[in-house]
Amino acid sequence: MKATTTLLAAALLSAPVFAAADADFATLPTLSAKRLSGALTAGYETHYSGRGMAPTNDITEGEGSEMIALQYSYDMGTKSRWSWEGAVVYRMISSGHTLYGNPTFGSSVAQGLVLEKVGLTAAQWAGLQAAAAAGDPTAAVQVAGLQGAMNELDNTPIKQANIENEFIVQNGPKYTTKYWNVALGHTFVHGGMLGVMAKHYRDQGASCINEVFIRPEVTPFPWLSIGCDTRFSFQGITGWWFIPDVTFKAPIIGTPEDVKLAGVVQFGMSATADYYAAPYFACDNGSQAFWIKVSTPWFVTPDFIITPSVSFNWLGKGGEHANVQSEYCAYSGNPSNVPFENFRIIGGLMATYKF
Repeated sequence: MKATTTLLAAALLSAPVFAAADADFATLPTLSAKRLSGALTAGYETHYSGRGMAPTNDITEGEGSEMIALQYSYDMGTKSRWSWEGAVVYRMISSGHTLYGNPTFGSSVAQGLVLEKVGLTAAQWAGLQAAAAAGDPTAAVQVAGLQGAMNELDNTPIKQANIENEFIVQNGPKYTTKYWNVALGHTFVHGGMLGVMAKHYRDQGASCINEVFIRPEVTPFPWLSIGCDTRFSFQGITGWWFIPDVTFKAPIIGTPEDVKLAGVVQFGMSATADYYAAPYFACDNGSQAFWIKVSTPWFVTPDFIITPSVSFNWLGKGGEHANVQSEYCAYSGNPSNVPFENFRIIGGLMATYKF
């Protein structure tokens, strides 16, 4: 489920490669627990990220995220090479759950909003203040009322917005051959970066996203895979995500048949189309993030794997657009209140048990 989050990618890279067993499809395969396999992963990353995009420390009020993930696969027989693949992921943000700490309106912004509401220009406000200072009682009353409204707005949070822990459920069938495979299905996301966009930028009232996806992948060599997630979000936010990636992997210690320590390098990016709209002050469409991720799964036993990783994440042009037009930056007057890091190095450590 590396298309869903970059953190989950590390977990699933360590997970088993599920092979199908011979079956005669003249009859349906018998249901059996022996056909079920999977992996349980727990881990930590030094910074929360979503689809390659790393929110700033200001937006998350700190750094780090913890996760636990269950991946499962049910083999439906090799004559058609079908399996049913699924994953359940829970990610916790280590620090803070309010966006930017719920900042208040900046003084100059509060003044501008109040004057706009009553229909006064800055020059007229200055003239009114001068008249009050000169002893005009009517002007003094007006100035006092307007100044009170400005002070009240200056101490009012821009929006009571939060970022919730992320819960992901993904399910769908997968067709696998020696040199290629294709997976499709449905993904439900609650919370996290996508939840913030749905709840607070699209004002949907809930931090929920529902998507359908298809992921073709070619595996021309045992050490190379090339894939691309195409996702359509139909609830929470509507629009398209495209997440291509190229992954190289090879044993560092051991052989391909008996790996002790492996090396994995992934090059990936994410992009959107018809996903963002200008009125919502979110990202522009186009490239959202680029990343290079290096991990070294250590097979302590055939069924227990520890995977350290480091990821280098760059923000795409679409993500940069959100930083330029950040409403929290504009309304609070604080230039650090922007949503995404232009560049971030993210370290991670995962432990995986296969069953």
